[in-house]
Amino acid sequence: MSAFAQVAEYSSKHPKPADTTFEYGTAGFRTIGETLESTVFRAGLLAALRSQSKQGQVIGVMITASHNHERDNGVKLVDPMGEMLQQSWEGYCTDMANASSDSQVVDILASIAQLEGIDMSIRPKVAYARDTRPSGPLLQSALEDGLAALDVEATNFGI
Repeated sequence: MSAFAQVAEYSSKHPKPADTTFEYGTAGFRTIGETLESTVFRAGLLAALRSQSKQGQVIGVMITASHNHERDNGVKLVDPMGEMLQQSWEGYCTDMANASSDSQVVDILASIAQLEGIDMSIRPKVAYARDTRPSGPLLQSALEDGLAALDVEATNFGI
């Protein structure tokens, strides 16, 4: 069974909005909260791969838009020592967020795993939290689906 066998099924529950392009920057992804569902799901997938690339170290995921308007939200991945996501992975985030189909999501994951030489037998670990914005529960659910799709050992730090 492929390491990504469940990804397309979970991904189909979180379709990318049409005519929307996302770009990961130093602040992660930021936009109107309800448009981020697919992006946060996919961020969960990438957090899992990042953990595996770091031999199972914990990767952080924070769902928040900090000081932005209440209708906004965002998601950011954090490397194991609390540092910003390695810059070379920002492109992977952008590519994944803009994948146009569930099969393309799987293809991008497989490509990253191959390019980075990731040992898919390592169980990934992710810690996550969110703020109190209205879109928070929807985005947390999408993240949890991304983590479940790759059998992540997840720790929810809540609000």
